[in-house]
Amino acid sequence: MIRRNHGGCAADGLSLGDRPHPLPERSVFLLRFAPLVLVACTGAPADDTGAVDTDVEDTDTDTDVEPVPVWDAFMVGTSSTLNGVYASGDGVYVVGTGAGSFVGGAGSSWAALATGLDDSDDYSDLWGQGAGATLELVAAGTSGNIARYTSGDWSVEDLGTANHEGVGGSGIEALYAVSWGGIFAFDGGSWTFEAPPSDERLNDVWGIGSDAFAVGEGGVVVRRTKGVWAAQSSGVASDLNAVSGVAINDVWAVGADGVALHFDGTSWTATDTGVEEALWAVFAPASNAVYAVGNAGVALFWDGTVWTSLPTGVDNNLYAVHGANSTNVWAVGNRGLAIQYKVTGG
Repeated sequence: MIRRNHGGCAADGLSLGDRPHPLPERSVFLLRFAPLVLVACTGAPADDTGAVDTDVEDTDTDTDVEPVPVWDAFMVGTSSTLNGVYASGDGVYVVGTGAGSFVGGAGSSWAALATGLDDSDDYSDLWGQGAGATLELVAAGTSGNIARYTSGDWSVEDLGTANHEGVGGSGIEALYAVSWGGIFAFDGGSWTFEAPPSDERLNDVWGIGSDAFAVGEGGVVVRRTKGVWAAQSSGVASDLNAVSGVAINDVWAVGADGVALHFDGTSWTATDTGVEEALWAVFAPASNAVYAVGNAGVALFWDGTVWTSLPTGVDNNLYAVHGANSTNVWAVGNRGLAIQYKVTGG
């Protein structure tokens, strides 16, 4: 999955990465944007005879209102592209390029998360569970490494493949990692290679127990049932970049060209997102609460019936999204950006 377009800028035309940074490196940088209203009016011209024209023409009023952002934006204090996020009850954890791993949140400073990662490795995805003393994190490395954070530090294992693009599952004993060279399953003790049914490059994986879905280039979808992966028809040829679900019969996949597909247990169906930007990540905590993010600051919400825009106020590409629940959600992207969407009372 080639998603490392490090371009992108804020709503005022400046790159967030290029903004002056008057605060300390790990301080929280909050961005808020006010709506801009432009009104143009024209009157009726006089006729050629100089007589007063008593016919009043319609006034042409053109009002262009920028959408008011509903996300709060923070700078993590790094120039790394952030590709993975896990939001727990006690903090927000992110990973990215240059072995960047940080913990922070709204109202708190962002800090590097322990050590133990090779600075030359980039991390493309992050899975997590628990909080505090029970926190478990697993990060997928683009060099083929898998990094696991437990007991306050990272350990790294090389699985002997070229890269990893995604990691997901329902628990540390039912976890999957996908790459452009195959699929690996983790049982809590060791990783085992599992051959996909085709040689397409896989970008992301999600699962519950022994059932899982992986998506990839050219609209490929493969499903794991009883330990065997089999291809499914997605009905699209666009690259699929991410997958998430509520249940085995309620799964979402998103990808290039604004594609968003839903699986109901029988077949995949395309939905109208109203955007053409690539979507890089999806988070589905409930059937009526699904979030998708992508290029140029695009963020969308599915309410069970339709997709609607959740204006972010930024133009950065957003590569990952996750929430502590369905009303407290975080997304991260290039140039160290993290944004939070929090419903009142969430």
